[in-house]
Parts: sequence; structure tokens; C-alpha cells
Amino acid sequence: MKKQYKERTKGRRYAFEMMYRYSISDEDPRIIAKTYWLSSDETSDEIKNFACDLFLGASGAVADNDEIIKSFIREDWNYERMGEVDKSIFRTAVYELFKGHAPYYAVINDFVTLARKYSDEKSASLVNGILENIRKKYNLSEE
Repeated sequence: MKKQYKERTKGRRYAFEMMYRYSISDEDPRIIAKTYWLSSDETSDEIKNFACDLFLGASGAVADNDEIIKSFIREDWNYERMGEVDKSIFRTAVYELFKGHAPYYAVINDFVTLARKYSDEKSASLVNGILENIRKKYNLSEE
């Protein structure tokens, strides 16, 4: 795996973690983006900048992206019942799918992996299915 791709994978995890903190605390996103690194051993400015840009963009688009995500959830399910981990994964992933500059399959794969790690296999399947359906509906293709 190329170094750039590993860095983006790490950056996505950091952005997701900041989004989770935002979703449970209602802290100002700019404060989170600054203070998050105090407890991190990350030294790469490139990774930090990518993570912060991704998080700050996603945190500013939560309402719009939540509406997109809700439209892909089964009728017998309620978005509000979804856990904050899954919501944070979706919010960050959807933002990157629309605004990012990476191949959609890399974005989807990394966020499915995060769902598997921080939630469970059912969440990973849900994340994969919804992100793939969003990609198809909005005709999001490779960069």
C-alpha cells in the first residue's frame, strides 16, 4: 500500500474520532480540531491537516448529510435509533464522498473498516450498503 493511502486511512480514523467527540459533546468543531491532537502521538502535519479538513468540512455539513443518510435507511428503521458511532462514520464518509479527492472505493472501504472496528459486523454491512447506494444514486465516481 502506498504511503499516501495509509496516511489517508489514518486521517479518516482521526476525522471520525473527532466527529464522534463532536456528536456527543456539542463542542465547537474548531476547538475539537485543535485539542484532539493533545492526546495523540501523530507527528505528520499532512495527516493532521487532512483529518482536520475532513472533520471540519463534515461537521459543517451534518444537517445536509443527515438528510441524505436518512433517505437511504429502510422505512422500518429510525435514524435517531442509530448509535453515535455509526452516525459519526456516516457523516464523515458522506462528506468525503461528495467533497473528497480520493477514489470512492477507498473511502467506502476505510469507513466500513472503521465500522467493523468501532461497532460490529452488522454496522459494517449497513455502512457498506448505504454508502454504495449513495455513490450509485449520486453517480459519484473515481477521482
